[in-house]
Amino acid sequence: MKRAKFFHSAAAPVFALLLMLLAGSARAGEAPFSVLILNSYHRGFAWTDGIMDGILETFAESGVRANFSIEFMDTKRTPSIRTISSFYSYFSEKYSGKTFDLILCTDDDATGFMFRRGQELFPATPVVFCGLNNPEIMNARDAPPFTGVLEKFDMPGAVRLIQSLFPRTRNIALVSDLSPSGMSVISQARRDLSPFRDRFVFSDFFGLGGDELREKISRLPPDTAVLVLVYFQDDGGEFYSPKRTADLLRSAGPFPVFGLWSMMIEGGFLGGNVLIPREHGASAAKMAVRILRGESPADIPPAEDTHLVPMFNYGELARFGLGSFDIPGGAVITGEPETFLYRYRAFIMINAAVAAAALIYILALFINERFIKAAEKAAKLKAAQWEGLFQNAPEAYITFDSSNEIITVNKGFEKLFGYTAEEAAGKNLDSIVANYPGINADARALSAKAFSGEGISAEGLRVRRDSSLFYAEISGSIFPDGEDGVSGFAIYRDASRRKEEESEMMMNMKRESIISSVSARLLEEGAGGVSWALAELASFLRIRRGALVETDGDGAIKREFILNGGEVKAPSSAPLFSAVPPAALRRLVRRLWSENPLMVDGEDEENGREFRTLEEAGCARRPAYIQPVYSGREDNAFLLLETKLSALSYSDSALVTMFCALAGSALQREGRMAAMKETNRQLEAASRGIVEILGRALAMKDPFTVGHQINVARLVREMAVRGGYDEVFCERVYYAGLVHDLGKIAIPSSILSKPGRLTALEFDIIKEHVRHGWEILASAELPWPLAEIVLQHHERLDGSGYPEGIRGDAIGKEARFISAADVAEAMTSDRPYRPGLGKEAAVAELKRFRGIRYDPEAADLCIGLIEEGFALSEGSYPSFATPVSPVGGFTV
Repeated sequence: MKRAKFFHSAAAPVFALLLMLLAGSARAGEAPFSVLILNSYHRGFAWTDGIMDGILETFAESGVRANFSIEFMDTKRTPSIRTISSFYSYFSEKYSGKTFDLILCTDDDATGFMFRRGQELFPATPVVFCGLNNPEIMNARDAPPFTGVLEKFDMPGAVRLIQSLFPRTRNIALVSDLSPSGMSVISQARRDLSPFRDRFVFSDFFGLGGDELREKISRLPPDTAVLVLVYFQDDGGEFYSPKRTADLLRSAGPFPVFGLWSMMIEGGFLGGNVLIPREHGASAAKMAVRILRGESPADIPPAEDTHLVPMFNYGELARFGLGSFDIPGGAVITGEPETFLYRYRAFIMINAAVAAAALIYILALFINERFIKAAEKAAKLKAAQWEGLFQNAPEAYITFDSSNEIITVNKGFEKLFGYTAEEAAGKNLDSIVANYPGINADARALSAKAFSGEGISAEGLRVRRDSSLFYAEISGSIFPDGEDGVSGFAIYRDASRRKEEESEMMMNMKRESIISSVSARLLEEGAGGVSWALAELASFLRIRRGALVETDGDGAIKREFILNGGEVKAPSSAPLFSAVPPAALRRLVRRLWSENPLMVDGEDEENGREFRTLEEAGCARRPAYIQPVYSGREDNAFLLLETKLSALSYSDSALVTMFCALAGSALQREGRMAAMKETNRQLEAASRGIVEILGRALAMKDPFTVGHQINVARLVREMAVRGGYDEVFCERVYYAGLVHDLGKIAIPSSILSKPGRLTALEFDIIKEHVRHGWEILASAELPWPLAEIVLQHHERLDGSGYPEGIRGDAIGKEARFISAADVAEAMTSDRPYRPGLGKEAAVAELKRFRGIRYDPEAADLCIGLIEEGFALSEGSYPSFATPVSPVGGFTV
């Protein structure tokens, strides 16, 4: 086991300078190179000091003479955009007229600063970086000639250390600040730790203050380990040294704490696979020496530092009762006191070897007996362990003989199938678990496959003792038992809930498809598409009878769509509902708007009073579901469905509600289209009405999204006005903003309003909202190209957006404006899953990615409006029903 050796912080630089002076005597006739070393952090920060030692020592050993200018940005203790801007002014004044042969940057902040401003300050000066953990920085435009060393974090290695040292661990707490380095390491953690998510439960503690972090960590279960990614500052920007972080986490509970940097282990963390800063800095210095000797940075590709060393803190090892034999071979132990045994280890080992040789003969006499006893004990222990695992496994475990008769079952089998071990023993396996018509044949086929030597992994129905069926995951195999016989095992897991969830997901996808196709059909055909749309809805809900009825507001029938036997007809004469008195229809529809919807079953007297008139006229039967339809007025249309159940499910009820909103918008649109034919002005007015109706339809599902659309529309129009664009462009972006998230009408509410983190599948479903919006709007003849704008509003200049990943000028100007406004509004407003981040965060996002993701002009206009106090309605949204003026001011 290695010991960590550390020198006084001043020793290494002094030694390096002496070597440089000695080496320089051979080059006395040559002028020294001028080298700038720009450090992201402060002097005294262990990581930075170690890198500096490695750089200076390497230069001294190389014989290259150099004059160093050393600067410290101190971004760990003073992180802010204003500080970095001030640093640029400081550099411009201090080094005005100064040139360097090479610039060495340590860590992300210094590297990012030089990549953005280096060409302005020191044109064409090559840059060598180290400590870089965000490779995106290398993609900066106008970057100087560069190469360098990237950090490699071994997060899988840290998790394997946790698993090895603390095998009972089930929960891992990930701790990080939200600095640029922290965000980069968090992204890497998402990728690197995904293979372990079936073994551990990972909990995120990102961007928290010290007290809040301590309090949340203290509530974790005892089978928890803590892995600190990056935590050098709290949510208020206060600097946290590794020792302070270690003390804070120790005070939260008796959890082992692991880290990714050597300074974390030195500061009091238990351990981790870490980079050694001195060696890391030396690697970058060697690249710098090659460049100063004439090589081009382009010929020296950036490299990843993979020289990771397992390191542990002696005090923490002792606290958890771990010794040198518990940790990996070759590990470094820091903080270990030099003991008497270590000081005289050579003498002691020689004497121990002599003593051991003397005892070999004596030990040989007993070794055979000891081996026998140890083997017997191990066999008993292993048998007890396997029996414990077998009996306590949550799944149903079964062993069977070569005749397929059950030998034994565990408690999981008794719970799942309802048979006791005594009742199951000796019975044919297939007759116990598959004694049901149509299932037994499948079970026998699987048994035959197993006895042929194949492993089994299948799914299918199985039957319990009480004859109830359930969906099971089945796995099993056989193994030799004696010379000629075989035995086997089978495992059954109850998969009913998973199958129900998969079935519900498929139904939700079908609902989304229906909403998307109905929306497109109604937008294309207007009221002419209602018959087809109603038939589609009825087919999905398996409803045979119903009607969509529109009155003139006084209760007289204006039109009706009759569903009978799955077919929909729209009689032009003798309407079926004309047999109902107009006053009764008016009372029914008005009640619907005050208590929508109505569900009338056979015993419902309160709702039955309003419904009885329809029954007496022969227009409807119970049970029935009645939903109001908005078609220009609040009380002139309704949808009636004769259901087989006393109530619709929540998802089906939401589907009917969205259908009513879309059908109502189609009915209203037909009336408006007639008026639009008179003049272009009426055409545009009706188009605006469609946009607002679509927004209202979305409002019935997700008011958050509608409020967001209104704010984006207000902001993007003001951006266009501020930019000097004509009224046509201003109106175009305004109405595009009002419906840019319209496609979310087809996204399940459970995903839109989910308070926690989305899964990859859920996020892929969310991203489809731009295509759904395009499908809805593409078939509509609107005065503005809203469909293309909506489709492109999540594209980014650098191609990182979706759905197509287009870049640059391929993205329309209107979509680029909405992209900037969309991001700014979303970051400042409250969401179901988080509070608003504030205007400062929105401005920082736009400035950071100006010209990279966001159009420079759009970003500047948006930033200017926000900084001048443009009201973004932080924390809450205006109602969609509140009129919003698209011209002039933006009062709501």
